[in-house]
Amino acid sequence: MLAALGIVALLAAQPSVAVRSPYLEAVRRYGPGTEAEAIAALRAIRLRDADQVFEELDGRVCAAVGARGCMPQQLVDAGRESQKKVAVTWRRLYPRALALHVEALAACDPVREGAAMRLHLTVLLRLVVRIEQIAREQPDVPHAFAQIATQGRHLTLWALQYLRQVDGLAAALEVFELPKIRDVDVRLARGALEELLSLPDAVARSSRVRERSTTMARNSVLAQEEQRQVEIAARVYESLIAEDPASLEAHLRLARLELRLGHATRAEEHLVRVANLKPDARQGYLAALFLADVYERQRLVTAAISAYGVAQQNWPGAQTPGIGIARLRALSGASQDARNALAVMHLERPADAPERSDPWMGYLGAQYWRLPAGMAALQATFEAEP
Repeated sequence: MLAALGIVALLAAQPSVAVRSPYLEAVRRYGPGTEAEAIAALRAIRLRDADQVFEELDGRVCAAVGARGCMPQQLVDAGRESQKKVAVTWRRLYPRALALHVEALAACDPVREGAAMRLHLTVLLRLVVRIEQIAREQPDVPHAFAQIATQGRHLTLWALQYLRQVDGLAAALEVFELPKIRDVDVRLARGALEELLSLPDAVARSSRVRERSTTMARNSVLAQEEQRQVEIAARVYESLIAEDPASLEAHLRLARLELRLGHATRAEEHLVRVANLKPDARQGYLAALFLADVYERQRLVTAAISAYGVAQQNWPGAQTPGIGIARLRALSGASQDARNALAVMHLERPADAPERSDPWMGYLGAQYWRLPAGMAALQATFEAEP
């Protein structure tokens, strides 16, 4: 989703001030249904650094109304009407630019487009800070515009979780984790970062492993470091739950970490808690799937099969529960029941059946599943061009 935007700064009954550039034209083009062409237009510009973006979003817009610059005093010197025109333009531009760069970031190939990812992330971090600044400094800024900074934080973090970008997440959290911001989604992102760092490949690349494995067996060091990192991630969710006991996502993710640490009983407590908090279909599915894992570890085969059945009910398009049931039936000697369970998965599906999908397949992406709905919510705030 990208845009080439020619921006028009206008107050309802006043003459317009047209501000055109390839970048601003791309921003203006961005919207529901035009995301792909907007991203293509943005890529065609071949931005070199974030300063180019703000020369367009701020410098060019302010110059078009006769202001010497965009600093508060410079806008005051330009006059009240110029201030109004700039404020109206920014309210139209900034949400679109934010959405465009989130889309462009998420569309990057993590292997081949590292420089582009870093550029879009830098722009997004500055956009969020800039929107907060405008909301503070500009008179009569609607509350909805100020809230776009919060949306921007979340969308940026979700896009980075989709890409599984450890360095990007760390950089974003350094900007977003402020004492004055007690944001559950930001704290979930911190947990997601620590989880990514706890994966075996990340642990194997860590400097601590290189340093310690000179004196200890490498496999032993890897096991210890992985456990240490899992415990760090678990503490993030424990802290969040202490302040927000109803955080279903925190309970789910902590339960999975407890399983990795071998604490099946602790995991079960969190998963039962999720069930009692009226989860949505995705949360109910994951809770049941993880409970099945708990019961398997406790050798409670009947309970595990039942939990897999609950998972199937919550997310009929997923195949993981059916495979789990078939495996347990086969291990119990009920070969025909196992074949029947697998056969059901391959029956012709009704036309109105949900598409096959499985929230477990995207679990490592943490909260990225919220990205499409979050983008739609941001697009709904866009003010129409005059």
